Amino acid sequence: MPRFEHMKGLFGLLPTPYTEDLEIHTVDLRAAADFCCRSGQHGIVWPVMVGEFYFLGEEERIRNLDAVLEEVNGRLPVVFGCSGISVPQVVQYARAAERAGADSIIAMAPSRTNQAVAVGMYRRMAEVYSGPIMVQNADGYAPLKGDQLAKLVEEVPSIEYIKEERQPGPKHIAEVQAALGGRLKAIFSGAAGKFLLDDMRRGAQGCMPACELGDVLARITELWWAGKEEEARALHRRVLPLLLLETHPFMRYILKRRGVFTSLVERAPSGVVALDAADKREISKLLEAIADQLNGYPFGPE
Repeated sequence: MPRFEHMKGLFGLLPTPYTEDLEIHTVDLRAAADFCCRSGQHGIVWPVMVGEFYFLGEEERIRNLDAVLEEVNGRLPVVFGCSGISVPQVVQYARAAERAGADSIIAMAPSRTNQAVAVGMYRRMAEVYSGPIMVQNADGYAPLKGDQLAKLVEEVPSIEYIKEERQPGPKHIAEVQAALGGRLKAIFSGAAGKFLLDDMRRGAQGCMPACELGDVLARITELWWAGKEEEARALHRRVLPLLLLETHPFMRYILKRRGVFTSLVERAPSGVVALDAADKREISKLLEAIADQLNGYPFGPE
C-alpha cells in the first residue's frame, strides 16, 4: 500500500536554486521542501517546468531527489518529475524514483514527439515504477484528449492522477472529469493557481503551482473544501494580482523575501522578465494584501 493512499490539495512545485558556480544549491532546495511542509501545503513536486527540469543533468537530478526525500522525511508526499529529452531518459528517472522511494512520479512526453510516443512512455514508466503515476497533460508536449486519457488509464491502471494543463484549463478539467469519472483519484490543475476555484468547481481536487505562495493557495483550497466559497473567493481575489506576475525570477524573489532561498542565481539569464526596482516596488505593494494570510515565513525587506 502506498504511504499516501489519496493525494489531493495544494502541491507546491519547487523552483531549482543554484549556487554562484551554477551547481544545484542543495541547501536551498532542502529549505524549499521544508518550507512546503511547515507552511501547510499538501504535497511537493520536483522538478517539473517550474524546477527547470530541462536545465538539469541526470546525476545531479537523482542525487537531489534523495536530498529532498531525506528533508521531507515522510511529512508530505513527494512527487518526482521524470520529464526528459527522450523516452529512455524518462524511464531512467522512473527507475530512480523507484529506488529512492518517491511517493509518485509525473511526466509529460518529450518535446517534438506525438501522442503515440506519450502513450508508450507511460506504459514503460509503469513497468519500472510500482507506485502511482501522474500524467502531466500540457500544451506543446503531445497532450492527450479526454477519450485518449480514458483509454490510457484503462491500459495502465497505475495512472491514478492527471495534471491537466491544456488551456483554457477549467474547460479541459471538465472534459477529463467527464471522460474518466471516478477512475482517477484526483485531477490537478496548474497555471499558477490563477483559475483555482473554477478548476475545483469543474472537477479538480488539487492544484500544482509554484510553492512560493502555496500556503495562501492551500488556505483557499481548504476554505473551498469546508464549503466557505465566498471566503475562498475573497482570498483568491487578494492573491490573484501576484499570481499574474509569476515568472522564475518572481518565484525566487518571493522565496528569498520569505527567508527560504539565499540565492537568486539563474542558469540562464531571465532577460526581459528580470525584476527591476519598479517591479519590486509593485510586488511589495501587492504583498501587503496577503501579509496576514501567510502560514509563517513573513515577507522580509526587498
